[in-house]
Amino acid sequence: MSSSQVDSSQTRSVAVTSSIKRYITSHEPTTGESIYVDSPELHSATVPSFGTASRSYATLKLPAELADDQDLKAHLKQDSLTSHTRNTDFLVPPSQLNPKTGDIELGGLNVINLDIEPGAVGHMHRTVSLDISTCVMGEVYHELDSGQKVLLKAGDHIIQRATMHRWINASKDHRARVIAVLLPTTPFKVNDKYVEEEHRFG
Repeated sequence: MSSSQVDSSQTRSVAVTSSIKRYITSHEPTTGESIYVDSPELHSATVPSFGTASRSYATLKLPAELADDQDLKAHLKQDSLTSHTRNTDFLVPPSQLNPKTGDIELGGLNVINLDIEPGAVGHMHRTVSLDISTCVMGEVYHELDSGQKVLLKAGDHIIQRATMHRWINASKDHRARVIAVLLPTTPFKVNDKYVEEEHRFG
């Protein structure tokens, strides 16, 4: 899911009402011990005819820069690209070519939560990323553009490799939830064409 999938003019940011609690850790600067730090409430974007989506964490690049809590400070800022409030920007920062070195520099990661309304059917889409998507509540269908489909129950997960897919809540009565970790990939081709982000509405 990305900013092109969620039109900001049709969404609103609200505190997540369902029971998701996100904890963040850091280090006590004098002892080096691991500690919990204040974690702001998750904020969700309403996705029309589908449900809601929220961001748990994001980084600008990989490996993440943990020194001096650089990643954490960026996430807690209101105007950062990885801010917890930027809930319509669900793609990881893209990998790109460094013109000076000729190396591919990986983008960042993104952790998102999808709450899917009863009976909701998402649109077919692809992000150029490696996703680990886990059903944590209810049951959801994961359908491919080939027509193949699997049913994920709570605890089941799927490894998505730049996959054209959509999510369908299998229940007409209860919400379902999927938590996805999106990781960047290097550019690659299928059938001699570079794979790109794609959305199929209607």
